[in-house]
Amino acid sequence: MDKKILLGGAAALLLVGNMYATPASAAIDLSIGGEAKLTGNMSECGPAAVEEDVINVLDRLDTDNAVADDADAATVGAALEAINTGMTAGTYDLAADSAINQAAGPCAGADRAGIDWGFSKKLSISASGTLANGLEVSFSDDLKLNTITAEEASFDLTLGGAFGSLQFKDGAPSAVDAAMVTGKKDLDVNGTDLGAHATETAGSAGMGVLWTAPGMGALDLYVGWAPNSGNAGLDTAAYENTFSVGAVMDAAGMTIGAGYESATANSATACDPDDTVKATGRDFALEAFGGKLCGDQTLMYIGATMDAADIGFSVGYSNIETDGGDQAVLSIGASTTVSDYDVSIDYRQNTLDYQYNDVQDTQSVVAFGLGTSLGDGVDLGLSFSTSDADIQAMPASTNYYFAEASLTVGF
Repeated sequence: MDKKILLGGAAALLLVGNMYATPASAAIDLSIGGEAKLTGNMSECGPAAVEEDVINVLDRLDTDNAVADDADAATVGAALEAINTGMTAGTYDLAADSAINQAAGPCAGADRAGIDWGFSKKLSISASGTLANGLEVSFSDDLKLNTITAEEASFDLTLGGAFGSLQFKDGAPSAVDAAMVTGKKDLDVNGTDLGAHATETAGSAGMGVLWTAPGMGALDLYVGWAPNSGNAGLDTAAYENTFSVGAVMDAAGMTIGAGYESATANSATACDPDDTVKATGRDFALEAFGGKLCGDQTLMYIGATMDAADIGFSVGYSNIETDGGDQAVLSIGASTTVSDYDVSIDYRQNTLDYQYNDVQDTQSVVAFGLGTSLGDGVDLGLSFSTSDADIQAMPASTNYYFAEASLTVGF
């Protein structure tokens, strides 16, 4: 419900100090909007950080008994080498660093005695217009004022016409992202790498291009290209020439989206472990049992939305396969409006399959949302979610809840 200020080409010029002259036929309009958001939440804090012997972590994850129940560092080190052949000798000094810490919950082991306050604030700027030759030009940016350093690498420029549109964006736009009709809600739980659908591979980085084909009735086609993930054109970049394709089709009251992206690692050591002793049990497990998303990667997504009576339904599935771990996300959602209230319920199941020993992390999340307008440009939102996370690097499964109220003022 943001209100926006529309400025014509001449007025927009005055706004920046009248530094440049502009022809009388200029057709670029500037739109400025934004929002300020206040949040207050209560959540289950989860376990405190626990120091655990690295031998115990290996034994718990060692489903095929490749690691003997032996505290001798040399024995465990040799078994660890066999589990991950890419691991170099001396990466983990098991004799000197025999203990690691489990990741703490959201409150780092403390009890929450009150409300956790938060806020966000942003300005949204967009400029668009059609030139005399028919070329369409648009630029947009969200200036997130509480994380302003993140905006230094933000760039989004689109050219359009009879050829469709070309979007140039830093942090390459992916055709999978464009085809994702079920949304990208992040229902993550602190301490895990599981969360929302993956919208791109690691290859979609640096400056990239997304081509949207000219409209073909009920079908939209997208093709994405990320030329160099290092953004400097050097052949030492981790990924080069990452391509993606996607499509969205409307049929019989249903919207269906699908996308595919493939990224080839430009390094034979893309999945090599870090040369540091891992600080947490989860980090150690990701390294030792191949849980990192690394190396060659392929991403597949399919989803659909439809309305039945006054209820909107959505279902989506994504799977990213890599040389390390593989992550799959299944989401199901429903939403409706009752009187002046928007109501939603979402379910998400996330799975991370490690490369070795059939090790797997899982997470199930159920979320409820309620929103209403308090007046023109002012919205109130309430949300509650509960999560059951079974992280194999932890001794036991963990349950969290998260409740939040938000007040958003748009302008």
